[in-house]
Amino acid sequence: MESQSVRQTSPSPDNKPNCKCSDGWKCTVTKTEPSKVGKPFAKCGGGGCTCVTETTVVQKPLEISAAAKAFCECGEGWSCVVTKTDGPEAGKTYFECGEGCICVIDETNTVKVVCA
Repeated sequence: MESQSVRQTSPSPDNKPNCKCSDGWKCTVTKTEPSKVGKPFAKCGGGGCTCVTETTVVQKPLEISAAAKAFCECGEGWSCVVTKTDGPEAGKTYFECGEGCICVIDETNTVKVVCA
């Protein structure tokens, strides 16, 4: 199975998130500051999507398969919740990622996390 290297990135100047989901997955990005907690900043899901809000600088590698189902990178002040949108586990939250972490759901539904 082909793999690719996803790299931990330093927070962007405004700490915005970067998410990618394949079919059957949804990513909801929110701010974690008290005045905006729980208010969605971006939603990504349905037929496969990518939500990239800022280019960042490479630091630490995390090996994942090219068939990864969901990827989310959040700087400080951001949170990303990844849920399943179809099948018997529809609505199940697989992980919440945030505050300087990269989270991945690989092709076996295993969650991998790298935090700064």
